[in-house]
Amino acid sequence: MLAVALMLLSALLNAGWNFAVRRHGDAEAATALVVLGSLGWALLSTPLWPLPVDAVDRSIAFGVLAGVSEGFYFVALGRALRIGPLGAVYTITRGASLLLLWPLSHLLLREPAGSRSFVAVALLLAGLLLLAPSGPGRATGRAAYGWAALCACFIVTNHLIYKEGLARGGAPVPLYAIALATSLPIVLAGLGRGRAARLARALRPGDGRRALVLFGSAAVAASFLIALYVLQRHGAAWMMTVRNSSIAFAQLFGWTLLGERPRPAAAGGVALVFAGALLIGP
Repeated sequence: MLAVALMLLSALLNAGWNFAVRRHGDAEAATALVVLGSLGWALLSTPLWPLPVDAVDRSIAFGVLAGVSEGFYFVALGRALRIGPLGAVYTITRGASLLLLWPLSHLLLREPAGSRSFVAVALLLAGLLLLAPSGPGRATGRAAYGWAALCACFIVTNHLIYKEGLARGGAPVPLYAIALATSLPIVLAGLGRGRAARLARALRPGDGRRALVLFGSAAVAASFLIALYVLQRHGAAWMMTVRNSSIAFAQLFGWTLLGERPRPAAAGGVALVFAGALLIGP
């Protein structure tokens, strides 16, 4: 029960920081600042986590590998949220990543696959197809869908690398901090020219942007550290399944706080993806 409660909290925080980035106004610059802030929170939390003497050494290689994957994940997510609605982007990233993660974790990590997997996969596929853009703004929708799908690929590699790093004796905080430090240059490079001016504008006072960045950085740090803590004790696919309850939280934030109103087919797609995410669990 404690693991489930922790993963639900992680899911809420994960949807929350995605909301903060989408609400900010410059999703890519906000993402970069959230990564920087999250690194600070991770370093500040280090004294709270007792570590074996060699835990940091065992975390370096996998932290760097995870950081490269995380860097491209953050870049893809920032671009998806800049042009697409929170609800659709978040559902695609989570649904597609689960669709990819479950067979890979079964084949590579030998985690058990439940008998309901085929039905769950069918639901996930149907839901993702219903979320495909149509009508006015289709080109923009396709671009957002594409970035979200790419983001899903990096979510999968993130989880598998973290899981293997923890299995090899790494510790959650060093893994996470090293990954964030490695990802930050990639995320900053993704901003292109004029990045300093964009970052400065992203922190301008008086319009709530600073509060969104502060909340987002704290939420992403807490969400990831909770997830890594649970990942030490449970399978990657199980953890991903429970954490995908964040799909519902993202829809709630998009509906109540961002005024998003998905078309009926897209709403049906979200429902199917959410059902598939729950059904695919062990």
